[in-house]
Amino acid sequence: MRKRNVSAVVGGISGMALLHILIFRTVFERPSKIWGKKSYDCALVCGCPANLNGSPSVLMKTRVDKAVELWRKGKVGKLFFTGGHVKNPHIESEVMREYALSLGVPEEQIITEKESVSTYHNMMHSKDIMEDAGLRSCVVVTNGWHLRKANHYAKKFGLDYVMCAAAEPENAAFIRTLWRYISVNLHMYFNFYRGLS
Repeated sequence: MRKRNVSAVVGGISGMALLHILIFRTVFERPSKIWGKKSYDCALVCGCPANLNGSPSVLMKTRVDKAVELWRKGKVGKLFFTGGHVKNPHIESEVMREYALSLGVPEEQIITEKESVSTYHNMMHSKDIMEDAGLRSCVVVTNGWHLRKANHYAKKFGLDYVMCAAAEPENAAFIRTLWRYISVNLHMYFNFYRGLS
């Protein structure tokens, strides 16, 4: 009986995982746009939670590092950090801004968006701010597992964009990475339920 129960649980989890993969790959296409310009007006950096003490998380640092690299190479004009406070009281875009300043980026080269609580809102609010700032094109910077979602919403809101993958954090704990992936995708399905697709 016990083995049968374990098999049922494992089978159920496997079935749900396969269903999720099918839905995810159907709704969120692999990014296919190629770099069509020598430089873009800004690097639009997708938000992710800071550490509980307000310092930038390892994942957040990889995104900012990639954006700063693009800026130093002249591939983007400004750095646009997005994200409000989601997992804790710290505003993601402000934490990224402070980290970029510590890397030597001038304050006048940085724009922030402080309201979004999801990838959907990242792109929705960012489009308005970009238009107000006269920014017409962007490089969307995020990590590999998040590229499909960011690409989907950048396209939905009509941004002139291209995707760019930040490095995956070295020595990232498997359990922590798995939990982050699960929590992000649960939030995604909740947004689908609310009609934010």
